[in-house]
Amino acid sequence: MNLLDEIIDLAAGEKGSVATLLRKCLVLAHTLKSDRLKAWAENELNGYEAAKEDEVPAYRKTLVTAKGLFLGRLGAQLTDQPIPPAMLREQHRHFAESVILFQPIASYEGVGPNSKLVIEWPANLTLMYRASFFQGQYALNRAWQEVPGSVFVGLIDTIKTRVLRFALELRDELGLMGEDLHGLPKEKVDQNVTMYIFGGTNVIASRDFTQIERIEIEKGDWPALAEALASRLGMQPSAVSELKSALDDDSKDQTAPGLGQRTAGWLKQLGNKVGPAVLSIGVEVAKKEATKWIAEYLGLHI
Repeated sequence: MNLLDEIIDLAAGEKGSVATLLRKCLVLAHTLKSDRLKAWAENELNGYEAAKEDEVPAYRKTLVTAKGLFLGRLGAQLTDQPIPPAMLREQHRHFAESVILFQPIASYEGVGPNSKLVIEWPANLTLMYRASFFQGQYALNRAWQEVPGSVFVGLIDTIKTRVLRFALELRDELGLMGEDLHGLPKEKVDQNVTMYIFGGTNVIASRDFTQIERIEIEKGDWPALAEALASRLGMQPSAVSELKSALDDDSKDQTAPGLGQRTAGWLKQLGNKVGPAVLSIGVEVAKKEATKWIAEYLGLHI
């Protein structure tokens, strides 16, 4: 059994450690010389502690509630009391609304659907809001976020599914050219990583590559534009063809320089074209880059 088949079996099976699966993906990344796959696997194995918030995949972010322990006079207390986000300053509301799972994936393996993870508030934050509730009659003693165990079950399943789809696509590619992994074009591997691992757009960064690599498009160079949209933004051929039709139609009836109405409409719907898992920040970055490439293709300065 070759490495790719081992990865497929692990990803498709109910048993087996996802950390082991990711280590095999790391071996595959070195074999394929794919910096993108390597960065993703290393981040999952080592954690995203050093990453910026917008570099963490969407599946590691989840909505949660915050609860607190409040102490009053004569031993009175309120336990597991929900903390409304509206009671916090805007810059602190995320402590009562959402959480990012930064830890290595091994930290979350084995968590059952009926379990929960408790993430304590920073001590200074608890102290800041100590007297902010119940008109000061009860003091906030400690606060935390509760993450349901089902979130971790879903996290593990998402990673396995993404790896499975990626590996199956690679195996299909190999079926056309033999069994040698080294024969796969790097551009095709990177495109598949973007589409199946990252969810349709490069929203994960590392020291090895940027969110969307710098690309320059020459005026009238449609193949370069199509390649950039497919390989960098993970667009399907149908979406790229829609853009070509929009550009061609706009060129027939446009009298002033600029993006035509049909092309602008295509850009407006870009979030639906680069994949459903793309983060909002990813959509904005992708739209900005796509607009720049299209302008360069048209010979415009936007």
